Amino acid sequence: MLMIDSEIKQAIREEKIVMQNYSEDQVQPSSYDMRIGDRAILSGNEKEIDIKKEKGIIIRPGCFAIITTYENIRMPNDITGHIGVKSYYTRKGLILLAGLQIDPGFSGVLVLGMYNASPRKLTLDYLTPFCTIEFHKLSGPVERPYATSTEQKRGEIPRMDKDYLRTIETQSLSDLSESLRTLTVDVSSLTKTMNKHPRSKF
Repeated sequence: MLMIDSEIKQAIREEKIVMQNYSEDQVQPSSYDMRIGDRAILSGNEKEIDIKKEKGIIIRPGCFAIITTYENIRMPNDITGHIGVKSYYTRKGLILLAGLQIDPGFSGVLVLGMYNASPRKLTLDYLTPFCTIEFHKLSGPVERPYATSTEQKRGEIPRMDKDYLRTIETQSLSDLSESLRTLTVDVSSLTKTMNKHPRSKF
């Protein structure tokens, strides 16, 4: 059953859902808005970005990013969370590349993959609400709660995620568009050449 605002607040007060850096201002009618946290890494970048120090992060067109949330959350064994990007960023071309839900028993910051599918760079300021969680009550506690990685519990990006993202080579949509345009011109030129010099008939 989807939890409404009063139920979310009550679960937080009773520490059924434990959330560090919780703000009641982020509670929506039936969800909670998570904010941009301290850490991020961009595709092809060797260095982890200190978002707090930089006051934000810029995601270039066609670029992948991994971002942590400001909130650190511990889920009980009988509640699950569904994640989504706020519609404001969806309309700007930001795509969430993460699991659909937060499993019962999860504990730590959320480590979310993002992709900028727009032709423009996107700036995400530190502590800006950027994704939302719906909380759903389950019929009972699960038998096998989620086992969270040590890094996420500490608020860090898992090493495996960082190593993978550093190897990705991305191409912006404008570059891709230019590549397709060039390919179209080449094919057109080849077609004209072939028409001028038809194959001999035997």
